[in-house]
Amino acid sequence: MVERPPNYRVRCSPGSPIPGRPEDSVDIDRLLDLTTPWCLMGPAGHGAPDFDIELTGGWEPIRTIVDVGGGTGAMLASLLSRHSHARGTLVDLPGTVPRAAEIIDGAGVASRVTVEGQSFFDPLPAGADLYLLKGVLNDWADEETVAILRRCAEAARPAGRVVVLGGVSADDAPRSLGIDMLVAGGKTNTITQFAELARRAGLEILAAGTQPSGRFVVECRPVR
Repeated sequence: MVERPPNYRVRCSPGSPIPGRPEDSVDIDRLLDLTTPWCLMGPAGHGAPDFDIELTGGWEPIRTIVDVGGGTGAMLASLLSRHSHARGTLVDLPGTVPRAAEIIDGAGVASRVTVEGQSFFDPLPAGADLYLLKGVLNDWADEETVAILRRCAEAARPAGRVVVLGGVSADDAPRSLGIDMLVAGGKTNTITQFAELARRAGLEILAAGTQPSGRFVVECRPVR
């Protein structure tokens, strides 16, 4: 049983406490300026996605998306713009989600978005078709990763899916030290390592691989 971690995400909260060291803080904006090409930057450290995600069976069955730890909503807005039949819920901390309004409004999808200000270590909105974790798991060590995945599995039962971008790589992919490891103590797991974490969380891998966007994407479903 993992102890519930502090309710913050380092990546999207400048001046946030460092995990395990609440007395300290880090200037995330400054760190990103030093280590990330300007063209990849977006609001609160999130980029402006210009790619779709390929799903097993396609997008037609997907009517509801929950973007877990979705920051200011750039990825969710992009997906909803591409898939006009879907609706979405943006989940991130109460201090982060109010800043999503500009992006969501600008994408013209505000009428199809619900915003939930909460920690992703708490129970997530249940019953959606797809739970998206983009750039979340690489912020966390294994025990916290399992806790996040377990919340997704609980909410996705019985027939939803969990899609992960970031924090997982192919077994033979070169390893590198990223901002997530430098600041938050997170890591990138190989797909073999991730499969065990997913199993502990009540998930099984449905598909995994590098997509045309160049992103390594893992698609999971609750164990039946």
